[in-house]
Amino acid sequence: MVRIPLTASVALATPGGRNRNRLRPASHGVADFRLRSPGGPQSRCHRPAPCPVLAGGDDGFHFAPDAEPVELSWHLLDTTGRARAGKLELFTRHRKAPLWSRDLSPEELLQGEHHWRWDGRVPVSEAFPDGVVTVEHSPYKLKLTLQGSGLAQAPVAWTYFHVLVAGVELELGDPQVLARQQNRELTQAMKQLPAPGEKAELRLVGNVFKTKPLEMFDDTDFQLHRKHWGSGPELPLFARAWVKDSRGNRVDAPKALGRVRFLWDWEDETEAIEHHAPAARAFLKHALNRHCATSQPQGDNAHRDVGGKRGAPSSTVFPRQAGYAPRDTPRDGVFPFRVTPCNKRGWAAYSQAWTTGAFAGRTGVVFQPSSIAGDAWRVTVQLAYDRRKDGGVVLDVEDAAPLPAAVRASTGVFQSWREVHLSRLMRKDAGVSGFSLSTVQDCFERAYLRLEDRTGGVSGWSARDYNARIAQAVAASRHWELRAAIDPAVDQFTANSEAITFRGYPEFLDEVAHVKRCADADLPRWLAPTRERRRSLLTARDYHRQCKDWAKELLTQALDSALGEAPGIALFQFSGLYNLETSVDGIRVNGFASEFPSRKRDRCAVIQCAAEGNYRGTHNTLEQTLAHEIGHQLFLPHAPFPEHRKIGGALALRHDRDGKDCLMGYDFTSERRFCGLCLLRLRGWNTHALNHDGARNARP
Repeated sequence: MVRIPLTASVALATPGGRNRNRLRPASHGVADFRLRSPGGPQSRCHRPAPCPVLAGGDDGFHFAPDAEPVELSWHLLDTTGRARAGKLELFTRHRKAPLWSRDLSPEELLQGEHHWRWDGRVPVSEAFPDGVVTVEHSPYKLKLTLQGSGLAQAPVAWTYFHVLVAGVELELGDPQVLARQQNRELTQAMKQLPAPGEKAELRLVGNVFKTKPLEMFDDTDFQLHRKHWGSGPELPLFARAWVKDSRGNRVDAPKALGRVRFLWDWEDETEAIEHHAPAARAFLKHALNRHCATSQPQGDNAHRDVGGKRGAPSSTVFPRQAGYAPRDTPRDGVFPFRVTPCNKRGWAAYSQAWTTGAFAGRTGVVFQPSSIAGDAWRVTVQLAYDRRKDGGVVLDVEDAAPLPAAVRASTGVFQSWREVHLSRLMRKDAGVSGFSLSTVQDCFERAYLRLEDRTGGVSGWSARDYNARIAQAVAASRHWELRAAIDPAVDQFTANSEAITFRGYPEFLDEVAHVKRCADADLPRWLAPTRERRRSLLTARDYHRQCKDWAKELLTQALDSALGEAPGIALFQFSGLYNLETSVDGIRVNGFASEFPSRKRDRCAVIQCAAEGNYRGTHNTLEQTLAHEIGHQLFLPHAPFPEHRKIGGALALRHDRDGKDCLMGYDFTSERRFCGLCLLRLRGWNTHALNHDGARNARP
């Protein structure tokens, strides 16, 4: 025990007297010390042993600095004025040095009750950049220490308080903080975030089509889709944070947030594939489970080796942002909040809030999911204030979500979809068969692709316009035989319901003899195969087949300027391609998707020309023809089915080996749907990383 030397002066008694001196050592100390909310709760006072424990108060006392004043009260015992100095000090966990201190004035050292109205304001410092105590360093220990002479009874007392976040609310941020216009438009189209239990579509508009046949066999589609959307679409996700006052109410106290960090996390939503046909379902199962056991976080979103983001670091989903200092007018096209990757939780990121300015009380990230259609994401923000002794954030771990955060908010599910537009629908006459657009759309919805009708309804040509287009295309043809096959006196618009009307074979021969000024005996010389025309025209059968190719050539030339100015797919409908297709060896054509001369990357056309009766006796339909031809314009080649019938341009390696019902094949014995490999290609996968044998795509 420490010996404390004490001295005192006493009065002597007279001889024989009975005087008595009562000696009491001079002392000082803290009788009580706590924070109080006027008319509300209070903190608990702590003093060192063996001082008796004071009743009342709570170690969980909290208030909202800068928004709610509280009262700091202390009661001193010092009858002889022995306390020479006193100091208030503010501490946080895992740190010995005080964050802030304040010396008491002489008046505040006098015996009795003292009260100090305090709203959490402290001098501006590194710990408190806005001059108020914040959530960042909570919980706090506020300590009162006295210094003086004489006996010190409880020279120290302390109390605890907290600055707490009452909750966070997620909201869709201002699109003006994004740099690219397409991301601003995507944000505006979203309007609001999906609530928990809801699902929202991220519509990635991409009217991008093939311009040459070889692009159906390489990865041009994947490269163009990735080029158009970069590392993925961007959405500004904001979180508004509220502070809890002493009575438990949430209040707006942005300065009290300080530099506390918020951790942004995402989870994968498992995809349902039960609605697919058996072969496609089996193929998708292997592809979606690719590297599921080894990637973090686990899930079945597209892996990074096929163009997705599962298995990629956090900076690709929540990109790093420099942010900038708070201001009343945000900078256009610049994201305001600072965002940095987590250390251990590599797929998550931290953000900090603005404490002043236009976005005071808010924080946020740029959410950048993959551009792969079908991928689904749930985003969670949680307060990441709690730290370990080594300074690391408690939530920064590789554990599976959800994390044990006291304050958190989650969105519903974001699901990426591609969107392609139908820009125009034109029919030669009212007798052309209509079709069920919803049935066509359903074929593509299985690949998370929305085929949006932007046509405004059916439109048609005038006879004058149509005839002028065909005449111009005929005149521009480099084939003199084609020009001979068309009678310029025939009204192409009214002559037949078919798109093109050719001369009959006898009339064609007469025109050739007239054009070449030759006798009938010389016709074989002019109608024999050539380098450009490999088919002979020496028989009516050959002529009827050749007219099919000429009709397609004329239409693509004549209708090129009819694609319009709006991006998307134009649909041109006729009742028959040409008037000789039912003649001997003529060829009936249901539709085609040739490249048009202008080769515009954002515009294309599908020509549907099935005559009445073309679909009798099979499972083929007009709707399947349209979906098949649109598939071509979206880079899908023919499938090699049925196997006994070789199809031009078919490539087995670009289709599911077991997908004999693929819509891009010609097997009409059953209903056709896109095979598993086609579905993934339409979704934006880099399918060159996959095998057409679905079982070989499985990865641990």
